Amino acid sequence: MKVTPNPALTAALIPVEVANLSVLLTRHAAEHEANWPKLADKPVPPALYDLPEDAQDIARRMAADVRALWEAAGRPYLGAKDCKFAFQYLAAAIRKGIIPPVSTIGDVDPAPAAKPAKPHILDTLKEQS
Repeated sequence: MKVTPNPALTAALIPVEVANLSVLLTRHAAEHEANWPKLADKPVPPALYDLPEDAQDIARRMAADVRALWEAAGRPYLGAKDCKFAFQYLAAAIRKGIIPPVSTIGDVDPAPAAKPAKPHILDTLKEQS
């Protein structure tokens, strides 16, 4: 979220700095919990885990509220550049061998037909002539 005053955050009585920090802390923790690939040689544990349990819960609730406000606003500031960055990040993780490559259509053998296909009408005309 931007640091400028946000009407949705102001209406929800959430300071912009608190929203930014809670989203940042919980995003790193969510990536860690989902085993998101790390390109760094020595991944650092999320800073959220250094906080007391009640502070972690508050940060997670605050981030959930901010996410709900963001989704209600139509997910602003999420554009093609963000999608491109995510794709490049995953491609780099595949190149480094952190995650295995995903099979593509060309890598998969064709499935055998359940029953033979009917001959095409043009093929039957060719055979008759």
